[in-house]
Amino acid sequence: MPQLFLSLAIFLYCVATVFIARQLTGTRLKLEANKASDQQKHRLPQSFYIACIAVVFHGIYTALCCFVDLRLNLSLNSMVVVVSFITCSIFQLAGSRMLIRRLGILVYPMTVLSLTFSLLWPESGKAMPASSSLLSTHILISLSAYAFITIALFQALLHWYQEHQILARTQPAMLAALPPLQTMQQLWFRLLLLGFACLTLTLISGALFSQQIFGHAFVFQHHTILAILGWLVFFLLIVKRIKSGLRGSHAVLWTLIGFTFIQLGYFGTKIVSESLHLQ
Repeated sequence: MPQLFLSLAIFLYCVATVFIARQLTGTRLKLEANKASDQQKHRLPQSFYIACIAVVFHGIYTALCCFVDLRLNLSLNSMVVVVSFITCSIFQLAGSRMLIRRLGILVYPMTVLSLTFSLLWPESGKAMPASSSLLSTHILISLSAYAFITIALFQALLHWYQEHQILARTQPAMLAALPPLQTMQQLWFRLLLLGFACLTLTLISGALFSQQIFGHAFVFQHHTILAILGWLVFFLLIVKRIKSGLRGSHAVLWTLIGFTFIQLGYFGTKIVSESLHLQ
């Protein structure tokens, strides 16, 4: 039964991706976009509703496979599924209010790859369930931070593509489907600020309640150092954005570097540790 929900989720994410791709590359898209009223532009597309159903199946699979006696399994397989579910859930909620729905062309395929990876990666024999509410809260905040930062990165990449096409004076149909460049930039930094706030709470809670959460005093381990480096990168990016209006390819690069630190801090170390254990 869990595999059925997973298969349905993967299939519907793929269908939603195809729908968005058709909308972005359709030959009549530019004309239709110019003729559409403001009300039509903000109407939720079919791909959005399809992805919502996929998220429901994704959530059912997450509940069935990633929780043991109402406790979260912290193995790599489980966390990949949970993170992808939280990312898609936040993306759908944000997409209902913000003009980021076209970003599904990147979010949904990455979700499919994440779910496929969780199936192919061998289950770790030393998965540790989250037994305390404080630890569960800490994990939820950290996963939310990762989700917001991931969506912000995708938004940054799409912004970079849009800016590059405009500077090159090309007029692909995809540009007609995207919000104005300034709007894309505002959405990007709004998502980044949300991710940065959650990341800050994650580091503070981990430092203040390390004894209660992890059973030992706070220490600077490799994943902690990488998380702090990621936080510093995003902090400097936000400061540069406020002071000098940093944007464009330089801001995209900063976002990518910060995301890489966060990615290595959790999933990179998780892959290495479980690989050594499995070997």
